[in-house]
Amino acid sequence: MGSYRVFISYSHEDYELVEKLVSILEENGLTPMWDRDFAWGHGFPEQIKNFIAHAHVFVPVITEASSKRGWVHQEIGYAMALNVPILPVTLDRVPGEMLQQLLAVSWSDDLEILKPKLSFRTFANLVRHAQGNSRPLFECAELQEDRTMMMVEYATKVLELGYHGHVRQKGALSSFHIPDKPVSNPVWYQRYGSIEPSLFRCKLLRDERRLLGEHARESGCSLIVNPYLSYEKYGSQARMVRLRTLLEFLESMPDDMVRVAMSKRTPEGQSVTVVGDWFAAESVSASIGKGYRQTIFTRHAPTVQSMLELFDQELEDLIHEQEHMTGSSRDAAVATLRRMLVELEESSYDGSGRAVPTVRTSVQPTGCRR
Repeated sequence: MGSYRVFISYSHEDYELVEKLVSILEENGLTPMWDRDFAWGHGFPEQIKNFIAHAHVFVPVITEASSKRGWVHQEIGYAMALNVPILPVTLDRVPGEMLQQLLAVSWSDDLEILKPKLSFRTFANLVRHAQGNSRPLFECAELQEDRTMMMVEYATKVLELGYHGHVRQKGALSSFHIPDKPVSNPVWYQRYGSIEPSLFRCKLLRDERRLLGEHARESGCSLIVNPYLSYEKYGSQARMVRLRTLLEFLESMPDDMVRVAMSKRTPEGQSVTVVGDWFAAESVSASIGKGYRQTIFTRHAPTVQSMLELFDQELEDLIHEQEHMTGSSRDAAVATLRRMLVELEESSYDGSGRAVPTVRTSVQPTGCRR
């Protein structure tokens, strides 16, 4: 774990105190976030909620000035509702029944006394306690279109905070087998083979690919994929298009930005996405042709942290199992995909050298059909 995000709520009358607090947190290896990080032109209340939802710990600064304003209790209540750990910093007395239930850090002008109370270990303990004792809030995307729209929403929220996250994905071929091309491009028709694609669905998927691609190009990605699935429902040409799209993505990425493990053990219906330690999504029901259903999303930072640690361990184990691997895991994945594509291309011709008809490529996608 590199750091913990700490969102600070305060009254502007206490600005100088908060500047000192931010300095202490930074010195202790933490990542303070406050209204100086807000984006211009966006709603203030919505940004506050977004920052609280993505924080590992919420730190309200309680002084005489802030306690007179009702929003401090509203924000504490919001953090409580999301099961985000709370560590109040108070000056003088602790007002309000809600605050009296929380163990607060009393402000001291002697920063050497204050620093140990706000140490990295203090926040690590709060996060660890939340992992074992708090019940994170989840949102469920029932249908595949819902999943894609929520993936776009969650990925966009992180960008609106001014951050990118390392993309971890476990599933059939990851989001990076989705074309990053206009939906009028023939590749969209080809990837669905004999199945008539939906324009609505294609647009959603392209948004997912582009947003996760933006995160990956800034912060890298780790993938556990199963390229051995047949995609029998769509046909061999559709499978080739999907493998080729993933290959093009891997080839476009710097070697040190990608880690890949290929595993036949990854089941058809499994899908896990973790973006940084910002959010996670896991599908519990899926099949090729019907897409992912009942996908569970959470922004609860302690829970997301646990999920990414489990993912990283599985990835390390799978890469370690790849015997005779030379070079990087990305190089090995690229070589495997190239070999598979050659074999598929060779198998698509009959003995006389003529191409075997497989899929139609001229079909136009329909309108908003789900």
